[in-house]
Amino acid sequence: MIRFLSDSERLLKAAINRINARITEKLINSAQEFSEIAEEIPQKLQDEWSIFKEEVMKESQRLEKETDTSKEKNPNHQSTKEDLLQAQIDKLRSKVIEINKSIEEKN
Repeated sequence: MIRFLSDSERLLKAAINRINARITEKLINSAQEFSEIAEEIPQKLQDEWSIFKEEVMKESQRLEKETDTSKEKNPNHQSTKEDLLQAQIDKLRSKVIEINKSIEEKN
């Protein structure tokens, strides 16, 4: 026996079908957006890492020049290698903290 849907049943079924279609569409769009973002993250991290390495090299050169200038001004005062390394480590640590904060703010 074939049963025909009443107007209210048909309307309800149509509403459910459209809701289902919209939810599916939104999920697909969200998955695509997430996929695009996920693809960009490695490149952004690589770019940040390259910039950081460049900054470290420049800072190292600056510290070297600063040390040379300091020695020229005061030849009796000699910094030990340990002091110089510790200063570089401290600068690097603060830069890493800055980069971490920047990355966290972007996420």
